[in-house]
Amino acid sequence: MNSYLPIICGISGTELSNEEIKFFEQYKPWGVILFERNCSDINSIKRLTADLKEINHINLPILIDQEGGRVSRLNLDNIKKFKTSDFFGKLIEKNFDLGLRLLELNSIMMASTLKELGINSNTIPVLDLPANEESGIIGDRAYSTNENIVSAAGKAVIKTLTSNGVAPIMKHIPGHGKAKVDSHLEMPMVDTDEILLEKYDFKPFTENAEAQLAMTAHIKFNKIDSDNIATFSKTIINKVIRQHMKFKGLLMTDDLSMKAVDCEPVNAAVKSLDAGCDLVLHCNGNINEMNMIAERIKEEFKPITIPNAIEDIYDQPVSMHKDKAESEFEYLLSQA
Repeated sequence: MNSYLPIICGISGTELSNEEIKFFEQYKPWGVILFERNCSDINSIKRLTADLKEINHINLPILIDQEGGRVSRLNLDNIKKFKTSDFFGKLIEKNFDLGLRLLELNSIMMASTLKELGINSNTIPVLDLPANEESGIIGDRAYSTNENIVSAAGKAVIKTLTSNGVAPIMKHIPGHGKAKVDSHLEMPMVDTDEILLEKYDFKPFTENAEAQLAMTAHIKFNKIDSDNIATFSKTIINKVIRQHMKFKGLLMTDDLSMKAVDCEPVNAAVKSLDAGCDLVLHCNGNINEMNMIAERIKEEFKPITIPNAIEDIYDQPVSMHKDKAESEFEYLLSQA
């Protein structure tokens, strides 16, 4: 089984530069993440994902943040616009079974859309539980403020994406919902007692611990580890995520370029992997930073495999044609 450098990186544009090709050939990163800057039209996305797989390998994890609503990287006229998580949470609250079926159909349509483009991993579901004073960065990206609805919605998304050929990545473990500031802009600190966090914020992740992938929250939980954000915290990763939640999959960081990370990306990568993260995420496509991170972690950390369970997900066909899924979706929505 082949092994790869434990980094997921961004790229700068709609096609690979010579420097980026050299980076992939030299360092063999575990995966790639796409953003709107990489997605100008359907054909160019297909060419880009095909090129990435040709240079790397057919099972290269190619990630995207395609949540629906305001966090959508595929903003093209001929690609379906997906509803927010909050939209489905309200439907589930109103009619549990019907709402979950609509969410399943939405997930099938999303999987079909991504697979047609050559994308095989999506950074959903968002399992955060937004509190009253939450910064707004989560907002309607969350399914609900009710931990049971979030847990159920997350389970439906994980199961449906997994069985339709797209690997889900639950986030932001162990929970971003009590952050009063946006971790893209500054470091959030949460003072809630651990027992309350376990009862509410941690529950959706605990209930969905069978997921193969999860993304950390760049948040400092002062009552658990007042010195480190979760991404850098051995205590949170070992005690909370691995032991309490019993998550056994691959743990990846949120983007190391975010302002909540109070050190340079190279040092952040080292601290994350030292703490127990399996993969580091670097999104901005800055090739100089990518080279520096890769060179450093190549020296200090072992390469990792793509687990068979994830490769098996990629091999799954979409279970229903997306036109049929959309037809059922629209009919059931009219009944909701």
